[in-house]
Amino acid sequence: MIHLSTKSDYAIKALVRLALVNGDGPVQAREISTFAGIPAKFLEQVMHDLRQGGLVHSQRGKGGGYVLAVNPASLSFADVIDLIDGSHGGMGRMPRGDQAEPLVAPVWREVRERTRAVLGAATIAAAAARASQDPMYYI
Repeated sequence: MIHLSTKSDYAIKALVRLALVNGDGPVQAREISTFAGIPAKFLEQVMHDLRQGGLVHSQRGKGGGYVLAVNPASLSFADVIDLIDGSHGGMGRMPRGDQAEPLVAPVWREVRERTRAVLGAATIAAAAARASQDPMYYI
């Protein structure tokens, strides 16, 4: 039904990592990579897009890294998906010219609308807040 690109998934996870330390200084790329399970080369692409979109700032040099450029409470998953994948966020379908299409199209439209509503309500700050609620287990 919905396809969330790997790049959008990684972008959301990277932003959650930054939200966990929001205001406490930059986070190095390797910390983000380890936290979110993002391959280093792919993380470079993701962070480039997030920088270009104005969601993060990068700081060079010793003690450098990435910081959020926006309030995580005002940043929804939908906002991130729109930035990374475009406004359709991988949820588009090509209508077909068959007789069944008008019968099933309303269901797919409702799925897209509800999915969009859920993603629009989910914020980066709320995801980061779960870190204090759920214990983390390390093996």
